[in-house]
Amino acid sequence: MNVYRKSLVVQLILFFVFFIIGANIIITHFFGQSAPWIGYIIIVLLVGLGVVGYMIYRRSDDRVAVVTKQEMNLIKYLLYGYFGVYVLQLILSTMSWIDQMILAIVSGVILMMIALGGMVIHYGIIKIK
Repeated sequence: MNVYRKSLVVQLILFFVFFIIGANIIITHFFGQSAPWIGYIIIVLLVGLGVVGYMIYRRSDDRVAVVTKQEMNLIKYLLYGYFGVYVLQLILSTMSWIDQMILAIVSGVILMMIALGGMVIHYGIIKIK
């Protein structure tokens, strides 16, 4: 499948945003009460990445990259996995019988690993093809 290279770069930025969201779960658990300003820094960072992604997407670049069916399926499963883990973390964080520290660390690390996998796949597609 042919995909515009700029779309792949925007998707790479999106996986970086997913990585930051996973790290935010861990950071918020440990530093949320003592340093609430960290939340503002993360919001500014996410908005900045959104602006950069929009500027990249609006740029005129007609280069095309070939994405195989296997790569598309892997990206799709990574996104489904991220969504599943994130929703599960949101549901489990409301339950008192679960240790919240363990939940924050485990879910944050899993989300960051999924996002890192997506970034590696996109980087490989962009650079090799």
